[in-house]
Amino acid sequence: MDALARLSKAADGLLFSSESDYPLEVFVWEGATPFSPSLLYQLTTMPDSVEVATDDLDRFFAPMLFLEPDSGPEVRARVARFRSLIKLMRRHVRDLAVYKLGRVEMPAFIVGNLADGRVAGLRTTVIET
Repeated sequence: MDALARLSKAADGLLFSSESDYPLEVFVWEGATPFSPSLLYQLTTMPDSVEVATDDLDRFFAPMLFLEPDSGPEVRARVARFRSLIKLMRRHVRDLAVYKLGRVEMPAFIVGNLADGRVAGLRTTVIET
């Protein structure tokens, strides 16, 4: 199974929770190398007036990894799946960076390079008020 298939399988059914829940979707941007944050405008068709903010991978996923001491088995299983997904991302995608576009309801991209040089990662939406 190749890296994209592994990531797709690991992300399948996971929801990124902020003030709402959004799926994590695997993407590949062909011909987007070398990747730069300015390419986000072209690849997402967002106007270049939209603000782009970066985030640290660990900080971005921290809310998905939080466990209360009395968390039930469903929450523990979800956290384990997120940890597995992050581990796969680190193993198969180099130079990982997180980009959020806009304000409040923002498309978010966890972007990096596959071993074959293609730009790939995960896309979701986050809400920050």
